[in-house]
Amino acid sequence: MNNHDCLVILDFGSINAQMVAKAVRQLNIYCEVLPYSASVEQILALNPKALILQRGEACGERTLQRAIPAETAKIDLPSLDLMTSPCDAVTLKNFLLGKCGMTPAWTMDAFITETVAELRTQIGSRKVLLAMSGGVDSSVCAALLHRAVGKQLTCVFVDHGFMRKNEPRQISEVFKDGFGINLVSVDAKARFLSKLKGVLDPEVKRKIIGEEFIRVFEEEAAKLGELDYFVQGTIYPDIIESGWDGGKSVKAHHNVGGLPERIAFKGIVEPVKYLFKDEVREVGKALGVPPVITDRQPFPGPGLAVRCIGELTGEKLDILREADAIFREELESAGYAKQANQYFAVLTNVQSVGVANDARTYGYVIALRAVQTQDFMTAKVVPLPVEFLIEAAGKIATGIKGVNRVVYDVTNKPPSTIEWE
Repeated sequence: MNNHDCLVILDFGSINAQMVAKAVRQLNIYCEVLPYSASVEQILALNPKALILQRGEACGERTLQRAIPAETAKIDLPSLDLMTSPCDAVTLKNFLLGKCGMTPAWTMDAFITETVAELRTQIGSRKVLLAMSGGVDSSVCAALLHRAVGKQLTCVFVDHGFMRKNEPRQISEVFKDGFGINLVSVDAKARFLSKLKGVLDPEVKRKIIGEEFIRVFEEEAAKLGELDYFVQGTIYPDIIESGWDGGKSVKAHHNVGGLPERIAFKGIVEPVKYLFKDEVREVGKALGVPPVITDRQPFPGPGLAVRCIGELTGEKLDILREADAIFREELESAGYAKQANQYFAVLTNVQSVGVANDARTYGYVIALRAVQTQDFMTAKVVPLPVEFLIEAAGKIATGIKGVNRVVYDVTNKPPSTIEWE
């Protein structure tokens, strides 16, 4: 991204480094976050026009007792120390556009143009493989690669049976029919359920699903012949949150189930690794990816398998799929979805007595969850009106065979997590 004026944010361990980076990019200035311990060579390699020292105290955090390395302090560039200056939009704008004279040219259209050109140079005439999940990141990667290299791209979608209602069909319609991407869809639902028979522990579920995904993907990749590059949907927070020398680690830098180590590729392609999630969504929209994909809320890799408590069966998953679809449709049509960052249904492993058509029933309890969050590290329950919940619960309990009770989860994170498993 050296075609644009660049700002480097030196992170001293502040929880707000990503927030500041997003604020800078909203001013159409490109920036990258480096650890405060980064070498002078690392910093200057980005050809920055200015530095921000993100040390945290002015943003409401405790003082982080980390000194600026002596060599870094000698760098002759304008710098803004957010320990001593307010970290508001006006200060940032005045510093970047006024004092530093930076040009606000970092836009998603510019990103697309430059990235497509870089991908064509990197890939040349070789072939590319992408694991399509239907999530925002892999979908935008697919659209970018398709624009760059067209039929050289092959996407493999493994339907493990844990997607939400209509999602497998949507993926095919958008990418195979709409974009004309070479998409291989694999129906592995029965295979996954067979492997998970009798499994109750959520971590064991996750491990089996991850391992089986690798097996299925390996088999399909082998059928396709020699492929040169593998695409990963890594995004910028994955890199920042992986931690670095002297810094903090929020989570491990992910890849898709360890696939690059198991299948021989000439290289890995990560088209959106310097974008934040909201930027990835913007790129998708600019590329013509429809809102049903770009506006998709976060969804765990194992999908409904970790929202269906206890042993997984086709019947339980179908019940959950319907309940989840009804709740999401009701929330969206009533206008409450805008208040939530994530909302879904859970099939609890609890059954209770009910009544239908003057007869006793014994059905599953469905739990509904809707939360507001900025970073998914903490979350607050959306205070949905009781009248709305009663109406949604009635549609679920009377409209789905096997369900006779619905509850609303009113626990924040912490002490709960957003997901149930």
